[in-house]
Amino acid sequence: MFTRAIALSAVVATSTLGLAGIPAHAGSAPPLPTATNGHKVHLFASGLKTPTSFAFGDGAVFEGDGGNSEGSAPPNGGVFLLKGGKATEIPGSPQFVAGLAWHHGALYVSGGSVTDTGVAWTLSRWTGWTGKKFKHQKTIFTAPWKKFDGFNGLGFGANGRLYVGVDVGLTDGNDHGPASTSPHVYQILSFTPNGKHHKMFARGIRQPWQMVFPAGSNSPYVTDLGQDSGATNPPDFILRVKAGQNYGFPKCNRTSGSACSGFAKPWRRFHPHTDLMGIGLRSRHLYLTSFQGPKAKGPGGEVYSLSLKGHTLKPLIKGFVAPTVGLGIHGDYLYVGELTGQVFRLKL
Repeated sequence: MFTRAIALSAVVATSTLGLAGIPAHAGSAPPLPTATNGHKVHLFASGLKTPTSFAFGDGAVFEGDGGNSEGSAPPNGGVFLLKGGKATEIPGSPQFVAGLAWHHGALYVSGGSVTDTGVAWTLSRWTGWTGKKFKHQKTIFTAPWKKFDGFNGLGFGANGRLYVGVDVGLTDGNDHGPASTSPHVYQILSFTPNGKHHKMFARGIRQPWQMVFPAGSNSPYVTDLGQDSGATNPPDFILRVKAGQNYGFPKCNRTSGSACSGFAKPWRRFHPHTDLMGIGLRSRHLYLTSFQGPKAKGPGGEVYSLSLKGHTLKPLIKGFVAPTVGLGIHGDYLYVGELTGQVFRLKL
């Protein structure tokens, strides 16, 4: 059974990074997922592991992958080019990738790699795409903090700053411990595009997984995975985060109103284990992956749409054979990654 912290990204022992995955379906191919908007779902690429994120630039589709290593083996994720139904790893990729963003002709990557001294969590800027590789790959920030739990998804605000969520529980199994458990846990950080002058953007967010910025805004929509253990039915959320906000976690997990007095309120609240993870925005609608579908009953996930003026998730794609994680939107198309290592595409 997957827990979200392990299924997204887990550090095995003290210095080895890994992520649980589901093997590709054996035998005859399973039926394609189906959409509710009248368009057919197409298999866009296969041969991946755990698709966490997408970016689109210079006519290319890039996928960030968490890998699916087992035991004490290093992860086998990275950044992949999706073309012609195939996934090709781009040289120089981190071993684990949580977030991608294309900005002003450059691909930004949040990820981690195993080193002799432990896991190095980095933000990188890649430029000079040739169609097969990037001419320049520059690490713009390496987390200097001991016991740091890693970076999640990232994005750019209208002010040109880079924003990235901080993960929870990767190195220490933390689920809802105090904020002193690891540096910057429960926070979103922001940086200049060259990785300088970092500062805290918001705090008290249990697991800010992925984010998307409306055009012209510095206030992202963020998928926030609620507490997994130690509480009765803690909900999941979508947040509309503004600078300086404090959402109160771990004191406030939204199971007790009195504990949340004075803290910022979630934009939308959902049933426990709705597991909203990947997120995209188009035409006043959010599009979201649910890891194992409603209330984590699985085995496959779902994709939902949500009006910016509404409160009800509407099913858009069903019939996945495994959980869904990453989601991206480019033009008229939605891309979604499944833990079989397949990426599907749907016209919106």
